[in-house]
Amino acid sequence: MCILSAMIDTREPAWIRDLTFGGVPTAAIALEAGDVQIATDDAKVLVIERKTGDDLLNTIRGGRLFPQCAKMLATSAWAYLVVCGQLTPDNGHVKVDGIPTGWTWASYQGALLTCQEMGIGVVQVPSDTEFEAAVIRLAARDRGSVPIRPPRVPNILSSGEAIIAALPGIGLERMQAVMEYAGGNAAWALTWLTELDNGDHIPGVNIGTKQSIRRALGLEDWAQLSVISREKRS
Repeated sequence: MCILSAMIDTREPAWIRDLTFGGVPTAAIALEAGDVQIATDDAKVLVIERKTGDDLLNTIRGGRLFPQCAKMLATSAWAYLVVCGQLTPDNGHVKVDGIPTGWTWASYQGALLTCQEMGIGVVQVPSDTEFEAAVIRLAARDRGSVPIRPPRVPNILSSGEAIIAALPGIGLERMQAVMEYAGGNAAWALTWLTELDNGDHIPGVNIGTKQSIRRALGLEDWAQLSVISREKRS
């Protein structure tokens, strides 16, 4: 992949506006999102926001970073934050280019994580002189799909399934079998799991498991849960 052209925000310093990103055509215009927008030969547009260390911290303090990230993502899915400078931990706080700041390291890292969770790629380079090379590297990346099967397929539980799975001795392993036995109704499942005289119809759910569930629910020996159905009356 390579760069076809670049647009640079007119509010950027002169040295940024003079960059050629490997000798491609450039234009300085007022950009709505990012400091630089890069057109690549795979028909993608990269939106890149450049921040020095101090600028980044001030933008976070002013509450402007995340709205800027949102504007970038609205322009292109290929949005990046390039941090120019040395931001390093110092006894739980942040140093910028060796100078201590009042920022905690956790707050700084948390802000960067939020950017990444929004979908912004975060890249850090040692100084402004590395910015152009960083942009060229980003443009050269393969933006095709990644053929990797996720190690786990997510299974989103309903509220009822979550209640049944949380009971002692049930868990995710037996929850599905219990819910199937109860016709998918968590109330009926809870009633069945607290009855001691209805037999053991599901492997692993025995009298001992049911007694543990009754104790967790605070049921006395004489008490029994039940589902009462009432017809609607006009």
